[in-house]
Amino acid sequence: MCCNYVSTAPGHVAGPSLGANVLDMRRTLPAAVLAAGLLLTACGTETGQDGPGGEPSSTAASPTETGTEPSTEDPTGPEEPTTAEPTGPEEPTDPATAPGDLPGEVVDVPPYSDDIAAVIGVEAGSGLNYRRGPGTDFEVAGTLEPLGYRPAIGETRRREDGSHWTQVMVHDGWYYWVSLKHIAQLGGTTDITADLTELPSAATVEEAGLLVARQRTADHPPSVETVVVDGPVEGDAGEVVIDVVGLGDDALAGERLHVVTERTGRGHTVRSVELTPLCARGVTEDGLCE
Repeated sequence: MCCNYVSTAPGHVAGPSLGANVLDMRRTLPAAVLAAGLLLTACGTETGQDGPGGEPSSTAASPTETGTEPSTEDPTGPEEPTTAEPTGPEEPTDPATAPGDLPGEVVDVPPYSDDIAAVIGVEAGSGLNYRRGPGTDFEVAGTLEPLGYRPAIGETRRREDGSHWTQVMVHDGWYYWVSLKHIAQLGGTTDITADLTELPSAATVEEAGLLVARQRTADHPPSVETVVVDGPVEGDAGEVVIDVVGLGDDALAGERLHVVTERTGRGHTVRSVELTPLCARGVTEDGLCE
């Protein structure tokens, strides 16, 4: 304490006098006041107030304004493109439901339904056009190879210009029109080597094959055409396929000659020839033209 306690109770020894106490208080009062002031100053510093009624200050860093919370939603990808169903070319008309506005007159001639229509008289490396209708005024849909063949549908039309067009199945359920001039049915194949007057030789395989064709057409009209439809294959053993068409026979559209040659001192000499008749009106069970 800042001053001593004075007791007056009996039986107790008296302490220092009042005057001495007052003197002591005078001596210690300034020091006590100074100590109290220092104590209050120290306590006021701990509150952290900037002044009366002020908010407490803080030294913690506040978050920046530009920061944003990351989204918890799943990312959304680009919308899937929609794919249109592919569309193929328009399907040719089924003859069973064909409208009656096709040009030309329907004629009852081969090939008939389910006959095998073979391409004839078309040069090797080329092809026979098949069209969306019976005539050259219809769009070309594709070509058949020179040695190709397809099932016939059994419908043939004759146009005003005298041309004939017949319908064949090019793919399953797809029907097109081809010129009847380049269509026939293949008869049975036979070896005619022994029937030739000579086995000709030439500088090339093709020339040797054409010499055989000339032997076969010597007695036929000038309208006969010889067309190389396959080959030639050159070499020590060569071969070439030649169609002879335009024979002027209603039953026989032409002949197909498969000529095989060998290299000799005279060039390419014919070794063998096979003949396949190209039938215009059908084939018998024996492979002959009707």
